[in-house]
Amino acid sequence: MSASTTLLDSPSVRRWSKVHRWTNLGYLFLDYLVVAIATGITLWVHFHRQAWGWHWAWELPFWIAAVVINGCVTHRIGLMGHEASHNLLVPNRKWNDILAEILCFYPVFGSLIQYRAKHLRHHLYPNDPDLDPNLGNGKAQRLYAKFPMPKRSFIYQYYVKFFWPPFVFANLMDLLDVITIGSGMSPVPVRDTTDEERKATGKHSKLLRVKATILGLLYFVTLCLTLRFVFPFGPTVLWLSIAGLYLAGVGVWAILPESAFFSGARISIPLKAAALLRLTWYTVVFSGLAVIRLLTGWDPTGAFLLLWILPLIYVFPYLMLLREVYQHANAGMGQLDNSRIIHSDPFTQW
Repeated sequence: MSASTTLLDSPSVRRWSKVHRWTNLGYLFLDYLVVAIATGITLWVHFHRQAWGWHWAWELPFWIAAVVINGCVTHRIGLMGHEASHNLLVPNRKWNDILAEILCFYPVFGSLIQYRAKHLRHHLYPNDPDLDPNLGNGKAQRLYAKFPMPKRSFIYQYYVKFFWPPFVFANLMDLLDVITIGSGMSPVPVRDTTDEERKATGKHSKLLRVKATILGLLYFVTLCLTLRFVFPFGPTVLWLSIAGLYLAGVGVWAILPESAFFSGARISIPLKAAALLRLTWYTVVFSGLAVIRLLTGWDPTGAFLLLWILPLIYVFPYLMLLREVYQHANAGMGQLDNSRIIHSDPFTQW
């Protein structure tokens, strides 16, 4: 009897390859629900602690737990963004990219097109120290060259060092290199156009993208400063200032040509539309902090920094590093040996 050469039958492959939009969006909803619950419990304890007669130190376990939980969720959201970069969030590619930006990348200050451009090269050259973008910035020598290593060394290097901020923040820079918000300053190598090409095609120098990115970052900083320092002058002045700033941002966006925006990968919506979507998203979300302050009299900035930004810059990059080590460290560069299937406990799977 000859052995079958078919690993999986065609109907099973088609069934398992189907994109389940409501399942994926449902899991994203649950992730954000976990953030809301962890944040809500922490703030509830914060506001009622004195009435309960608790010492302030009793708050700390709630804040620490929320930071860890929210950090785990940002990692899950980032991984869903990875799936979306492969068009696996929803079947419609246009809505896949729109929802990926809104639900996965903008919340972690990332960009789908930026991530997709680098991630494609990761799949083309997995674990190649010279060509895999995930091993840039000397990461191959700094981390992977240490493998194989004894279990004791691994525990020290990758578990104990979680409590050593310089180690974690070094990996934050690696993460920013992949999903950086400043895609005009993209670390993805992009050849600049020559004078002849610019005359023939009408394209602009990639230096224009750098300038456009600087303008975008300047808008973001100005938005935060406006929300912070114009607030005391009352809601009318505040909203007129935000509206004026947004209209100025839209005006600059309208003037800039499409070549001013990063185009290192395919995206199913126009590049300028994606840029306007990002501008609008950050304006609306950060203005929401001012709305909370207006309605409650409580300034949520500190809680936002502690319960979203801190997990994002500390827990998220650490988990990204750990997952990458689990999957790729000491692995090969071939199609069959460049990654691993991990059997882990339920919490690690989550």
